[in-house]
This record gives sequence, structure tokens and C-alpha cells, in this order.
Amino acid sequence: MNLITNAAQAIGERPGGGTIRIGARRRDDMVEITVADDGPGIPDDVVPRIFDPFFTTKDVGEGSGLGLSIVHGIVDRHGGHIDVESRAGQGTTFPRDPPASGTRDGPG
Repeated sequence: MNLITNAAQAIGERPGGGTIRIGARRRDDMVEITVADDGPGIPDDVVPRIFDPFFTTKDVGEGSGLGLSIVHGIVDRHGGHIDVESRAGQGTTFPRDPPASGTRDGPG
């Protein structure tokens, strides 16, 4: 849900709005789920930090900087992987690959 919220906020910056695309497909023992938007994209110097706890580009009081960190933690705990593909001015895509069934051994 956080990925969709972030995408909605990103396209809200565009005059006339924008588009959010959500997709899913099976790949081997994983399900690739993508959330993509055609917002302003994430600057190259920011991308390496987006999954860091408490990192935000929003103004004080507008974001805690925990959303993407929590998403990363949930996907990781279930044996999956999340990444980001972004180009300034062209939008952002978050492909994530949770296992198709079951979970990895870990906290219950």
C-alpha cells in the first residue's frame, strides 16, 4: 500500500495528474509485482538512500521516512527482493519479487 501512496503523491506533482500502473506475473518460484508511476522520478543521488529508515525528501511533518524501509523489511523477511528503477522526469518503478508460496524461515 505504501508504494501506491508514494506513487499517488508523485503524480500529484504533475499538472493534470498522471498514471499509476500495477502489475503481477509469475517468474519461477516468485511473483513479480510492480508498482510504477509517471511522476517526476527520483534523483540519482537519492536512490541509494530510499530504503534507509527515517530518510525522506518530504518537508518536516509530511513524512516519517519509514514507509519504504518497512516495505523493504517485509519483502526481505518473506524471502523476496525489492528494487527501484527511476529516471528523472520519467517516473519510477518498484519491482518486487516475493515468493509465490510460503515464507522463508524467520520471525513468525
